[in-house]
Amino acid sequence: MEERLLKRIDEIVEGLEPELRKLALDIHDNPELGNQEFKACQWQTELLEKYGFCVEKEFCGIPTSYKAVYKGAKPGPRIGMLAEYDALPELGHACGHNLIATMSVGSGIAMREFADEFGGEIVVIGTPAEETAGAKVVMAKKGAFDDLDVAMMSHPAYVDFDSINTSAIKCFQVEFFGKASHAAASPEDGINALDAMIQLFVSVGLMRQQVKDRARIHGIIQEGGKAPNVIPDYTKALFYTRAQKFSYAMEIAERIYDAARGAALATGCTFKIEDAEEDFKDTCSNMYLSDMMVGNMEKYLGHKFIKAHGEPITGSSDLGDVSYCCPAIQTTTGLSAPEEDVIYKPHTPEFAVRTGSEQAVRNCMDFVKGFTITAIQLMTEPEHLEKIKEEFSHVNDPRVQEAKATPF
Repeated sequence: MEERLLKRIDEIVEGLEPELRKLALDIHDNPELGNQEFKACQWQTELLEKYGFCVEKEFCGIPTSYKAVYKGAKPGPRIGMLAEYDALPELGHACGHNLIATMSVGSGIAMREFADEFGGEIVVIGTPAEETAGAKVVMAKKGAFDDLDVAMMSHPAYVDFDSINTSAIKCFQVEFFGKASHAAASPEDGINALDAMIQLFVSVGLMRQQVKDRARIHGIIQEGGKAPNVIPDYTKALFYTRAQKFSYAMEIAERIYDAARGAALATGCTFKIEDAEEDFKDTCSNMYLSDMMVGNMEKYLGHKFIKAHGEPITGSSDLGDVSYCCPAIQTTTGLSAPEEDVIYKPHTPEFAVRTGSEQAVRNCMDFVKGFTITAIQLMTEPEHLEKIKEEFSHVNDPRVQEAKATPF
């Protein structure tokens, strides 16, 4: 990378830093839950419009989403930056989405000048409700990412990691229908829907021994009856299945379907299973692109990354659906000073404090620089994009595509 370009990136980001800090802290101090992020959305779009982006609000029909586009003076790669900005109930920004928005918006703005000089199009997409509904899933179904050459973002963590591969998650609801009766006077007249639900949970508990490593089954009973002296005629539960590949998460869901049918037969109930929330696919990080970004952060900005090299984690993210539409990465951004050696976990009060810290903001500015350096390489060295696309061409495993249909 030419010294003049590195110097210019520093100048641009230093000039943007006061506005980006304000954005990060304003979102942090005004936490909004998924699909309610009206302030956060407005603050981002106002800043992007100020710097010449053409903004489409309510993108894909989602009220708190947006798509902001800056077309350079010359044609070139379409580089996407993905922003998240929803908070958690009670905990606020204990997952650091205020910083994701800041890094993505800041990177998009910083890239503009180089899109004019070298050729390119910068696309910043605001993706609400990652913690719940997963707007990226809806957007992916509508083709929102199909024409991007790359999509990039970084998620706060206790340390810098290369791009993380998250697990797939399948979400569904199980209902049992029985017949109410007085539990003391005439229990023989009842059909106990709670018995069926308990039988299902016993079956699921036994099933856990025979699933692959890192597969997970989560379930809660949402309705289990109204009173002890009334035979429950209705019960409802919510289940998640997770696995390293979406196809296997679906396979586990099908086994739970069979267990529910068996529980219904055993108790005389009827039952129903239907999708409850958006499913998230597994993330297939583009490791060539990840290595580019990590290499730039280490070479030019002095960061040290822990490298998972694509090893899946058990958590899930709606970025997985994006990664099947275009080459995508999600690195992590450490929130501490380099000399600090402490592990703190997301979705905790401590994490929420750190996502509003001065050190966290400073670290984010480095990532804005790193993404911008990476964008310049994509604009000026086409061999990188060729290798990224070659890797992406192997992503769409037919088994994943076959598993799109619900088994219910």
